[in-house]
Parts: sequence; C-alpha cells; structure tokens
Amino acid sequence: MFTSIDYYWMQQALDLASLARTICQPNPRVGCVIVKDNALLGQGYTQAPGNHHAEIMALEDAKKQGYPVFGATAYVTLEPCCHYGKTPPCTDTLIKSGIRRIVIAGLDPNPLVAGKGIKTLQDAGIEIEVGLLNQKAEQENIGFMKRMRLGLPWVRLKIAASLDSITALPNGKSKWITGPLARQDGHLWRAQASVLLTGGGTVLADDPELNVRGIEIPNQPLRVIVDSHLETPLQSKILRNGKTLIAYAALSSDHSLKTQDALLKWESN
Repeated sequence: MFTSIDYYWMQQALDLASLARTICQPNPRVGCVIVKDNALLGQGYTQAPGNHHAEIMALEDAKKQGYPVFGATAYVTLEPCCHYGKTPPCTDTLIKSGIRRIVIAGLDPNPLVAGKGIKTLQDAGIEIEVGLLNQKAEQENIGFMKRMRLGLPWVRLKIAASLDSITALPNGKSKWITGPLARQDGHLWRAQASVLLTGGGTVLADDPELNVRGIEIPNQPLRVIVDSHLETPLQSKILRNGKTLIAYAALSSDHSLKTQDALLKWESN
C-alpha cells in the first residue's frame, strides 16, 4: 500500500512534528510536508495555540516559495482538524488548495475530529491513506492521545539519585547531585509539559521556582503543589511569576488559616 517514497516523506513530517514539542501545548505536535513528483514543495509544524497548524504552515511555505500545490500529496502526522477552535478547520483549506492525495499517520482521537476530518476530505474527492508510521506518531503525542481517549494525563517522573540511592546529605544542605547537562535535560522535559507537579515538602525544603529556564517557550506550564495542610509559605518562589495551583486536604493550624486567607487575597489580585 505504501511505497518507500511514502515512508521517507512521512518520516520527514515526523521530524518536523518533534520541533513543536515545546511550543504547541495543549495542542498535538503535528508535522506536514507537501510533495509533488518526489520534490518538496512546502513543510511546516504546529505553532503556538491560536496560530497556524502544520498543514497551513506547509501550504504557506509552498506559496511563499512560489510552488503550486495542485495535484500534490500531503503527508501529515495526525488527521487534519475539521472544526472551529482558535483557528479555522484545516480540512477546508486543504480542500481549497487542490491537493490530490493526503497520507495520514493516524486518526485524531479528539471527539471533535475522530474520523470526521478524513470523511470531510474524502467527500471532497481527495484520496486518503491512513496508518503510515502510526506508532511513531502515537509516541510523539502520547500525552494528547491519553487525555483524549481516557480523560487522564500522561505522567512523567523526574528524580535525581546517587548510585547508593541517597538524594541528599544527611544534614539536608546539599543542593545539587546532578550536573549542568542533566539540569538542562530536565528543563527540556519541563518545556514539553502542560503541568509541573511537586509536593509541599519539596517547597518547604528547597523553595524551587519550578519553571522552565534556558528554553524559549510561549507559555510557562501550570505549577501545582500538593500541600495537604496548606503550609506553603507566601514568600515561596513558586508563587511568583506565573500560575500556581495549590491542592490541599485540611486546615490544621492557625498558620494554615492565615495562609488560606492570604492566598485568597493574592489570587484575587
């Protein structure tokens, strides 16, 4: 069904999708290439929310270079959207472009799409083929896929530990047991997340900022503190410069009551 040429161009689209990892949350990471006679006409990947999706970026790229796409083939790593959100449906623009064939890695599990995008394109006379390198495409959007199918997040755990399974000196004064490269890698994973979660004990012990540093991103992830008794100090770094959600179970002291009152005032401002 698929040729070696199809595999080549879909891999190029997947490589493009990976470039969207730190900019497009909560939207899926999608790449698109437009090809005719085995020549690349245009390429693109998902931009920040509210901006162009991969298909539109690829069409705009072809237009900018003066390449007509009539009769061409588009390789897309996820089913094109067919609904209005922050942007118009990609299916409408693809139909108007005159593209003859679209090869899609996999279906979009979003209930607003979920096969409807493919039907819309087929009804317009476009040849559709689905399933090429689908497993790779699934891995690229593993969090999005789980959220759409089950309503649950994909959770990653970041932990630093020494070979003897000890994470800090007995007196608690040690700060780092990792090096600059490991910390840089940690921020790269943070940049790919929608939410960063930590416990109240970590906030008390380390006073972390829990944000993305050293990587340019359109929006910082939401920070969440699991703080059973609402003991997070109001001067904590994690409460500055960005959105922070505190999840607590019970108020156990006058300090907690004062903290709750102060946080409510802080949130209202």
